[in-house]
Amino acid sequence: MTTQYNDIIIVGAGPTGLMLANQLTRFGIDYIILDQKPGPTDQSRALVVHARSMEIYQQMGLSDKIIAEGQQNGGIILHRNGKQAGSVNLINVGENRSPFPFMMIYEQSKNENLLYNNLLAQNRSVQWDTTINSIEKINDGYSLKATQANNDSSFQCKYLIACDGSKSIVRDFSQVPFTGGTYEDVFYVTDTHVNAGLSSEKLSLFFSDRSITMFFPMQGDHRYRVLGVLPKEYYKRDDIPFEEIMNNIKKEIKKPMDFYDTNWHSTYKLHHKKVTHFSKDNIFFAGDAAHVHSPAGGQGMNTGLQDVYNLAWKLALVQKDKAAPALLDTYHEERDPVAKTLLKTTDKLFAAMISDNFYHIFLRLYIVPFFVPLITKLRFVRRLMFLTVSQILISYTSSSLSKGKAGKIKGGMRLPYFFVTQNDKTTSIYDLIKEKAINPFTILIYNLPADNFAQLDNSFFNLLPLEVNKANDTSLKEIGLPNSFVIVVRPDNYIAYISTKADANELSDFMNEAYFLKKD
Repeated sequence: MTTQYNDIIIVGAGPTGLMLANQLTRFGIDYIILDQKPGPTDQSRALVVHARSMEIYQQMGLSDKIIAEGQQNGGIILHRNGKQAGSVNLINVGENRSPFPFMMIYEQSKNENLLYNNLLAQNRSVQWDTTINSIEKINDGYSLKATQANNDSSFQCKYLIACDGSKSIVRDFSQVPFTGGTYEDVFYVTDTHVNAGLSSEKLSLFFSDRSITMFFPMQGDHRYRVLGVLPKEYYKRDDIPFEEIMNNIKKEIKKPMDFYDTNWHSTYKLHHKKVTHFSKDNIFFAGDAAHVHSPAGGQGMNTGLQDVYNLAWKLALVQKDKAAPALLDTYHEERDPVAKTLLKTTDKLFAAMISDNFYHIFLRLYIVPFFVPLITKLRFVRRLMFLTVSQILISYTSSSLSKGKAGKIKGGMRLPYFFVTQNDKTTSIYDLIKEKAINPFTILIYNLPADNFAQLDNSFFNLLPLEVNKANDTSLKEIGLPNSFVIVVRPDNYIAYISTKADANELSDFMNEAYFLKKD
């Protein structure tokens, strides 16, 4: 039996594992990716690709395909006891804050196929039909025994990345605690067609005294993804037929409707758990292997994509011997607070959705359907909703990898989205960085001497002076930047360093202290 070796092995080829593979490919890093499935899934619960994830896809050159194949969600229609109570308009609600000021409906199966086909286009692939049977630690790496298409296989690696879901075999091997709990409720999800006069452009929410039923419009006439909670009499039953689910939906929402051409349905229980640490030795956890929570806000798949977006460039720099291994410690430092906050907020929102206590019933029936449409008429409320749900507000300002402040912008923030004019051509800062980004970090300079940074390692930094002109003065002022600054942008478009001074020594010292650069 031949043993396959690679420094990096990714276990799990769902959206999280496939995104990690794509990001490592982007940085020119080799790896092996394994999955027990025969190929990308054709069933999925995850539906939404938020703006921050769309920005990753744009960086990869894939966002246009998602827009063409997906469906923009134009808002929310709220129903109470079967009748429309109000609506929320979300069309371009994040305008001027992201190149994608909307919510995209693009289900998990499409994400997986998109990411997998992108790997194939770059002569990379996944070893499907591979079941991990055992894992053993050897020196500073790991040995995996597996069954691959009914044959015994063996793998070895230095870094083992767990992207293998909530029942992760890698996490079980590591013995890192996965703490939290399980909701007692039984949930259903179905991909079906509905005749009921529902919106084909907006999410329809039906509030009842027992829970909330959600209809997400999908591509195709009268096609919806329907999610909800089953009554307690189903809690101990398995293999619940769709006919019973359908009858429960009709009873719950109190609105006449017909279902037809149901593609698939599933029932399941939800967990709210998180690893106590995002890594142990040379094992790293991402996506559902690191955290699971309610579907409230459509955060799950997006958070997994963001996990590996954070990990990939750090792993790439260490593999290329451009950074010290200590850089990998910051993966937990930056992503653990995100997961903690996510679990807290989704738990609270989820309780309001399904709880049967008087307060939450009153909230569902008499407050939310009327109050939410009212307050979201205010633009700043809609904008705040977008920035929060889209994950654009997530920042690493407390990270050891972040330093400085200029105007309203701090180190650790996502680089704001704005337009710049260079040589009479106007383009977004994201497109400009993508065009110029040969090396990992980009130094943006405005109204300061770029020559001060000439001695920095030009294999590590892209020096990008922004043209000083009236258009740029206005654009930068609108996002809160002063009239002169230097910004170091990380490969994941977060700000590593920001200052109003052109001090190359301070910048260089910080980069070394923060483990960006390899220490002797």
